[in-house]
Amino acid sequence: MEAGVSIVAMSPQMLPRAQVLASRLALELIPRSADAAGLVLEVHPDNLALRDCTRPGTRALVIEPHARRAPAYGRDLISRALGRGCRTVIDATAGFGTDAFDFVRRGKQVLAIERVGVIAEMLMEAARRSCEQHGRDDLTVISADAREQIAKQARADVIFLDPMFPGRDRHSARPRKAQQLLRALAGDDLDAEELARIARDKALKRVVIKRPRTAPPLAGKPDHCFRGRSVRYDIYFSHTR
Repeated sequence: MEAGVSIVAMSPQMLPRAQVLASRLALELIPRSADAAGLVLEVHPDNLALRDCTRPGTRALVIEPHARRAPAYGRDLISRALGRGCRTVIDATAGFGTDAFDFVRRGKQVLAIERVGVIAEMLMEAARRSCEQHGRDDLTVISADAREQIAKQARADVIFLDPMFPGRDRHSARPRKAQQLLRALAGDDLDAEELARIARDKALKRVVIKRPRTAPPLAGKPDHCFRGRSVRYDIYFSHTR
């Protein structure tokens, strides 16, 4: 159960779905949005939204699968980090899906793993909407601990990690509000080094770890690195190459 999170149906028609989600996620179901406090997962007819009721007047967060990220200045670091011939990606720290949907737009088949149930449900809903609009099923979302799940899935060319560490937000093009909500729900990724070791054993070609530009490497000296103005992508070639 995600501490401090409740769920509310935003219309009478959405109550059955809200009840199902509340049961599956072990969340408190509240009767009216006016009774909401703290973090609330709102069940709308066409999406799921996460609202922070401690910040009145702010908009609820909805995952927009088609919101494009501005490219890195002067070069496409992500494409270079994924490498030529990359067709499949496991995003093992999916969060709100910014990277996962970016990979899909680049023509990759993506498996997104997110262990926080509320976030995973929002990501599943966004993936469903994207599939309905485009008629392609390029993104699969699993709610699970990636350390356990990676070995159960078909091996991917690239395993991508963007871990959160104490005192640092995951750097991305997400608005600051989303980063704050992500930290409130997910906390710190204290097992990120273990996940990196598992990923390196399971990736077909490479592990890509997204880091703040000046942060120490996560898994020792990388085999290669692509640096941007504020982030870098550390590349670790697979142990099984």
